[in-house]
Amino acid sequence: MTARLAQAVAFQRRPVASLLEHEHGNGSAFWLPTLIGGRMLVVATPALAHEVLHARPGVYVAGRANQRILPVLPSETVLTLDGDEHQARRHLLAPLFHGESLEAMAPIIREIAARETAGWPIGAPFAALPRARFMTLCIAARLLLGIQQPRLVADLERHLSRALHPYTMLAGAQGLRRLGPASPQAAARRSRARFARGVAEVRGARARISRARPPDALDLLGPVIGAGLHDTRVADELFALLLAAHETTAAALAWSLELLAHDPETLTMLAGATDRGDRPRLDAVISEILRLRPPLVDIVRELSQPTRLGHLALAAGTLVLIPPPLIHRHGHSSPETFVAQRFLGDHPDSETWLPFGGGERRCLGASFALLELREIITLIAERFEVHPADGVREMAHLHGTALVPGRGARVILRPR
Repeated sequence: MTARLAQAVAFQRRPVASLLEHEHGNGSAFWLPTLIGGRMLVVATPALAHEVLHARPGVYVAGRANQRILPVLPSETVLTLDGDEHQARRHLLAPLFHGESLEAMAPIIREIAARETAGWPIGAPFAALPRARFMTLCIAARLLLGIQQPRLVADLERHLSRALHPYTMLAGAQGLRRLGPASPQAAARRSRARFARGVAEVRGARARISRARPPDALDLLGPVIGAGLHDTRVADELFALLLAAHETTAAALAWSLELLAHDPETLTMLAGATDRGDRPRLDAVISEILRLRPPLVDIVRELSQPTRLGHLALAAGTLVLIPPPLIHRHGHSSPETFVAQRFLGDHPDSETWLPFGGGERRCLGASFALLELREIITLIAERFEVHPADGVREMAHLHGTALVPGRGARVILRPR
């Protein structure tokens, strides 16, 4: 195995540890080979990250970069478009994640969380991550598709998990196209086709049932379908939104349980804080969870033109990776330690706290993700004690580009 391939494999298996090792030996910016995105420039300081995220519009583009690191993403979605097309799609979808829609989703999130956690094991070890995935997918499906039938949600989960299969993730490797129907590109197309059929079934079910408001993504996208956004493109947009809306939130929720299981005093405090309506204390804990265990390993941009970054002259097409796990270590004492009160009375600094990215491409659903975490963590704290299944702290593994607990966040619940 060549040194470059060994480094790429190490990053896939031990993403955070691998980044820390590279930073220790190379400083604020270093080159990192990866299996999916190829060779990337990692910028590991807040100053360089700010320079990338707040550069002149059009210099560092996110859409093409997202498709390079997550090649299962369809083109022409809010995640993969750039420039004016991205802004138009973002403007179209923004009402889903703000204002009245957000307020209307709070009781729905509580309802789904209560239903799902009622079926979690009591008194026996279990992996919380798969159950967090299904819960957040139920919530995302309600927000985006207006559905609540568990069978339809389970079908969506199956299609999404196939899309993130390690072989399908190699769809960016152009040399593998020669394999034809057996290629990862063909596998990715089949995954999206299955998902599109699932969306068609959902749209049929929507026509047969009365649905509670607020409007969902199909309501918002419907008026523009006849204006050039074909049904296939609608399915592609929903595919991208569901991947973004539930996978990272599920990872954040699983990390919340893993961390709070080892800090029972904080969980007890949260149970009391909800009785007192003490949202600042809850928000401080969530901010610290997202600082210590950000759900994404990377924020990526592709250079559209030759540019200087720090002391480096970079060519057009260079892929730049900003790793929140490294950026979040700056500006804090004991950065490796979970300190529940770290942000109490003090908002996180946007230069050193990037769980939702930054700049003009900051995550469209950030407010919605925070609402989910508030509602679900509150419900769990009120109803359960959470204990570690054993004394082993879990390492971060990659699932797509999400950082997830390596053993699935194994915990034991007991009634409070």
